[in-house]
Amino acid sequence: MDLTGERAVVTGAASGIGAETARALAAAGAHVTLAVRARPAGVLGNARALTPPGGL
Repeated sequence: MDLTGERAVVTGAASGIGAETARALAAAGAHVTLAVRARPAGVLGNARALTPPGGL
């Protein structure tokens, strides 16, 4: 599935299904916004993992 140019907001993106959903959407080319209640340490790692080489 090619989601290049599409945007997605993923709730619960700090861990579990939300994190995996965000990774899958990003891998398909979507611009993903991570939505979380609190900013646990893992969110920054997830954001870095989803950022393509060279930044956005």
